[in-house]
Amino acid sequence: MIRKVRKIKLKKNSMVQYATKKPFFSKKEIIFRSGGRAKVFNISSRLQVLLVFVVLLIGGWSAYSNYMYNKSGQIISYKDWELNQTRGAYVDLMTDFVAIHRNISSMFNLIDENKLADESQLNRYKRQAEVMEDRIRQITDSTDWVSPEEVEEKLTMRDAVLQRDRALSERGELIERISMLEDSLSKLETSEMEILARVQKLSEQEMNKIKDTISSINKSIKRQNKYFNPLANSKKNNAGGTFEPDVPAVNNEKISQKLQEVFNQIDTVDYYREMMKSVPLGKPVWSYWLSSPFGRRSDPFNSKSARHKGVDLASNKGNSVKTMANGKVIRAGWASGFGNLVEIDHGNGFKTRYAHLNKFYVKKGQQVKRGEAIAEVGSTGRSTGPHLHYEVIYNGVNVDPMAFIQAQL
Repeated sequence: MIRKVRKIKLKKNSMVQYATKKPFFSKKEIIFRSGGRAKVFNISSRLQVLLVFVVLLIGGWSAYSNYMYNKSGQIISYKDWELNQTRGAYVDLMTDFVAIHRNISSMFNLIDENKLADESQLNRYKRQAEVMEDRIRQITDSTDWVSPEEVEEKLTMRDAVLQRDRALSERGELIERISMLEDSLSKLETSEMEILARVQKLSEQEMNKIKDTISSINKSIKRQNKYFNPLANSKKNNAGGTFEPDVPAVNNEKISQKLQEVFNQIDTVDYYREMMKSVPLGKPVWSYWLSSPFGRRSDPFNSKSARHKGVDLASNKGNSVKTMANGKVIRAGWASGFGNLVEIDHGNGFKTRYAHLNKFYVKKGQQVKRGEAIAEVGSTGRSTGPHLHYEVIYNGVNVDPMAFIQAQL
């Protein structure tokens, strides 16, 4: 079927001309063509305004709804955060309360062990604590977001943190105590060094005193071509090996070295003292005057020149005669010319003789100690009056006893 298209002829002068500009919401015409027909819809200005208003209203409502949707999401997220914070704080509070309750329970147990006098007050505190514990359990059980397991876990963590903090605190205190101990140890080490220095100085003074004494008696011994050396005349049992003093183990090198020096010094002094016990030093009779010296003299009976092997110490009859060194009596009895005689072997080459005694208290083989009374001053034998004939013998040679009598130790 062929449709015929109508041609519409427009007149040349039929074009619409607008003399003035029309307003925006002027009357509008909408033409719809369908099936060879045309329909015209007129849209008035009022309707246009209404349609624009409706569109704007819908657009504004959509924008507001979208804004409120986003805003409500932020508010809900913030509220959830606040809820989590509140929940965490609540759990922490519950944990602290449970921990406090446990501490109180421990305290009650301790008080029970110590048998508190006012038991009624104690029982009241116990009941209050049990009520609080039941209340905590009820709250925990009735609230889904607070589980007993979480409270227990928090409590365990809290206990661990407390233990850690306590350990750190104790560590700090321990470090402080160690520092104090180190300061005290440093002061103690200084004091020990001062004490050791003083001991060493006293030992040196004692050693010098002994050496001076040895030097003074050696002057007399050297005249007889002899020499007393304590290190070469030991009365101890023969032995060998280097000397190693028994020094306590000390970690401080300075103190250990000083201890070694002091011990060596003290051991040397002790050795010399031990040796000097066999040297007859001092006065065998307390009150005396020298009536006849050592060496050449005029014989008291015939006035001829004679050699005197000892010294005559004039004293009152009966005055005590003492030995001036440890030793062993090797002779006690009558001797021609000497009268009553006592001879003592002191070891290390030294011997002493005591003659013209009134009486003697010792016997042969007897051990005697320094300062022990062995006899009395007398005038027995070839004598002109009460006196003590005193001899000092070193390695079989008589030496001047006055050097030994005047020596001080």
